[in-house]
Amino acid sequence: GILEKEPHLAKKLIQDFKVRGDVQSLCYIPLVCSIVILVYRKENGKLPTTLTQLYENFILQTIRRYVKIKRPSNIRPRQIHNLDHSVIATPFQEMCKFAYLSLKENNPRMTFSLFQVQQSLNESVVKADYLGLMTTFTVYDDEYYQFLHLSIQEFLAAWWITKYEKTEKVFNDHFNDDHFRMCLRFVSGLTHLEHEDYKQYFNKEVDLQCKRKLQFGFEACYHSR
Repeated sequence: GILEKEPHLAKKLIQDFKVRGDVQSLCYIPLVCSIVILVYRKENGKLPTTLTQLYENFILQTIRRYVKIKRPSNIRPRQIHNLDHSVIATPFQEMCKFAYLSLKENNPRMTFSLFQVQQSLNESVVKADYLGLMTTFTVYDDEYYQFLHLSIQEFLAAWWITKYEKTEKVFNDHFNDDHFRMCLRFVSGLTHLEHEDYKQYFNKEVDLQCKRKLQFGFEACYHSR
């Protein structure tokens, strides 16, 4: 396994899980479990405080891994918003916009044909190998694309919302959409619930914590960010 050569970190992670039940509860999803372990190893035995930080760290590491051969000096930022000033700003923005527009459809798409990808993403994204955030597969000679995981798409969509959409309106339009729940949690994490207009949603929904605990295994709403 990833921590096989570092048994001390493996033991420490087990102990940390006993304290951080919110993170442990995520590990029933194989990809998220891998994300937790990779980030934990990269951060020398430290667990991110929030789910948003966990995904932010993983996405940054993924992007670095895929573009470091080309321009490693320009991808050092440890926070998503600093990517705006890097050479991969344009392809990253394109990926986030694509994630958001696909997610907000009535029947959100998770799998995309080559034609759909070519129509939605410009050449800079293709040259950047989709920043390592998408995977491809073939069915009967037809090429298809997916984000590495739905939660990756949801995080990228959330980043786009915080930068280019009216977050209050997005909350109002999609708060009751099940397929938007995780995305909105990432929005609240990325903005630290700075906007009072949509903070009210978390305060007024009495059964919010119960519903989210059932869906995502969190003990309370504040853990979700």
